[in-house]
Amino acid sequence: MDLKNQQRRKFVLKLAQSIGALGAVSYAPKIIAKDNNALITSLAIHSGRNKQHVVIELDRSVEHKLFTLSSPDRIVLDIHSAQTNGNLKLNPERPKTLVSRLRYATRNNNDLRIVLDMANKTKAQTKLTKVNGKYRLEVVLDDKNAVVAAAPIKKAAAKKPVVAKKTKARKRRNFVVAIDPGHGGHDSGAVGKHGTYEKDVVLKISRRLKTRIDRTKGMEAFLTRPKDKYLTLRQRIDLAQAKNADLFISVHADANTNKNVNGSSVYVLSEKGASSEMARWLARNENEIDIRLAGAEVHSNNKVLSKVLLDLTQSAAIDDSVELAEQVLSELGTVNRLARKGVESANFGVLRSPDIPSMLVETAFISNPEEERKLKTAKYQNQIAEAVYRGIRSYKVALDERDPRYADSGMNHQPHS
Repeated sequence: MDLKNQQRRKFVLKLAQSIGALGAVSYAPKIIAKDNNALITSLAIHSGRNKQHVVIELDRSVEHKLFTLSSPDRIVLDIHSAQTNGNLKLNPERPKTLVSRLRYATRNNNDLRIVLDMANKTKAQTKLTKVNGKYRLEVVLDDKNAVVAAAPIKKAAAKKPVVAKKTKARKRRNFVVAIDPGHGGHDSGAVGKHGTYEKDVVLKISRRLKTRIDRTKGMEAFLTRPKDKYLTLRQRIDLAQAKNADLFISVHADANTNKNVNGSSVYVLSEKGASSEMARWLARNENEIDIRLAGAEVHSNNKVLSKVLLDLTQSAAIDDSVELAEQVLSELGTVNRLARKGVESANFGVLRSPDIPSMLVETAFISNPEEERKLKTAKYQNQIAEAVYRGIRSYKVALDERDPRYADSGMNHQPHS
């Protein structure tokens, strides 16, 4: 994330707290821990010989998982059954440190995720100790410019034996993918030289992609239009929202006045599109908007605050959209020439869901005679569907490491670098 976005999010958090103090919003982090939830009371960074320690104080033992993300470099700590006192922040007097920023948020209404933005790749490991009746969870940072190795889930420190009540294991929900075949009905989309309709080929590719996803344990997909039917862009987004989709994939075939142009490409929402969607959502909810921010419940009838809080939500979705799109673009490059080397951004209305990672896949140029021919074949349709699936799978493997709701999906997990 660039410096501008970092500064913007820092400003938003401070603004939310400031306005909350003035009574414009109710900013009420839960200070009293839920039954059986650990309460995190403080966080500080200390320097030792060749190492730095992120020290987290808790009132009880916890299970946790450490892993890393790159581009930019981040260390992520998931703490199970835990919450904060609502005031975690880096100690202002901290020494020069590898950690540039701290973020945290409640996940699944029960767990806590702490994200440390790093200056560079760093070795890290955790240790949990008991000191003077309290528990201390340390993330040990070794500044040796080496890749961080993902740490396994740490078991909680031993407690005194207690009679445990029998409880049902938490059911993991399926990972839901909304597949949106472009156009439909009276809207044919682009038309190839030999009369091939975009709406027809993208529906066939979408059906094949759905079948591939549905065969994967822990995943399911649905089509916004299972048949040749016209839907407005807003109807497509609303369907994804109604079905609690985790991803939104819009499938299209590109066109150009130059019949020689060819290749596949992937788009995410541009900054202009994001701003336009914020305006629409704020207009729909002119009087009030409820957004959960960083583990605190924020209820606002303040238009300025509503705008910046919605900006936070959408920024996170766009970040995830780019991560997803990069994986899919890489896989598309194995089955077709890429029209563009990187992920593109554009103001596509169908990508404007502020809380669902979304991308638009241009499978090929239907205006190119050779690619029009390929688009009509079952072989190429399968190749495209499989490539998009592999990209989604790679994104989900990384997500499984970050979010326990979707783990154990039956996929072959690869180490995350």
